[in-house]
Amino acid sequence: MKNILNKIEFHYTYLIIALGFILTGYFYNLIIFTSLILIHELGHYLMCIKYKVKVNKIIIYPYGGLIKLDDVINRDIDEELLIAIMGIFFQTMYYTIILILYKNNYLREYIFNIYTMYHYSMLIFNILPIYPLDGFKIFNLILSKVIYFNLANYISLIISIIMIIIVFIKGINNYSYMMLIFILIDNTYKYYKGLKKLYNKFILERYLHKYNYKQFKIVNNQNKMYKNKFHIFKIGNNYIKEKEYLKFIFENLTLYVNN
Repeated sequence: MKNILNKIEFHYTYLIIALGFILTGYFYNLIIFTSLILIHELGHYLMCIKYKVKVNKIIIYPYGGLIKLDDVINRDIDEELLIAIMGIFFQTMYYTIILILYKNNYLREYIFNIYTMYHYSMLIFNILPIYPLDGFKIFNLILSKVIYFNLANYISLIISIIMIIIVFIKGINNYSYMMLIFILIDNTYKYYKGLKKLYNKFILERYLHKYNYKQFKIVNNQNKMYKNKFHIFKIGNNYIKEKEYLKFIFENLTLYVNN
């Protein structure tokens, strides 16, 4: 528990919202919505421990948390899905306990109503396919199961932009909501700017490490590589294994840089 506490960082937007709650006397609201966020992130964190994923920091925003990981891109998709889903699962289990306490008269209706309001609003918000929300990660991983890595990322980006526009239109008269939207816009833009670097890391990992996949795919260039498949490259009438093809790419790149 000490390790996770050392990794938690409160974003300035959360601190602004928290100060607003304190100044207006909404202490219960602050405690309840913060506890929901922390329990949600605990779910992600415990799954990261299970799959030996290094967690650098957990940033707490007003709408939820963002876990910064030091992990390989080519991790098993099902493991990544479990990490992404477990936050929602933990939050739901936490709310279920609150519901049981309320049903057995251990919790006042006023407190229970606050829990209900924040739980469902955070849950619905977090499953939206907008970067860096859980919904985006889940959507992107499911896409990566059926289409190649590059395309999955660009489709996810387009869906994220569309959803931001919809959310912006819906909440245009809510100034506190606008702050959350601008955070999402900023994160989505950073995701867009980092797509090339992300893909370079993806193929570099495939070159440096050995991954065992049950399925293989015949492709004609490295831009159409799948996250969960082994590849055979068709160059003219020749078929080249993935390792050999990537070795040729990176060795020639090294020669080009050195010259």
